[in-house]
Amino acid sequence: MSMESEFRMRFGGFWNSLILLFVIIVCLRFASLELAQESLPERVHCAIHLFLGCVAAGILLGILKIFLSFSNQTYTRAPASANFVQGIKYGIVTGGLLILIVGMMQLNNFLGVFQPIANGILAKLTAVFA
Repeated sequence: MSMESEFRMRFGGFWNSLILLFVIIVCLRFASLELAQESLPERVHCAIHLFLGCVAAGILLGILKIFLSFSNQTYTRAPASANFVQGIKYGIVTGGLLILIVGMMQLNNFLGVFQPIANGILAKLTAVFA
């Protein structure tokens, strides 16, 4: 498959688009709460930087996935374009998840009405490991 068709396959569809939209919303929410005193262009600029950081992490993960796939047998490994695109997808999702975790732990009311539920779950997890 070509790189373009791999991107369409990995990032197309309803659920994949929903995941990307969720990452963008998390970046916007984090920037808007972190820079509440700043102007709107400054907050959007920060959100774009956060999302581009997720994309950069995805590109790095994609390159690593290509290098690590060479250790597999020839008949068991996917083509380089498939590994690269899958690495980009996993990197973007992982970056968004890390921003979500940092936002939940550092910013007050990051999740809005779901914040008490998340705080309860975090308290139970810390009680288990403490």
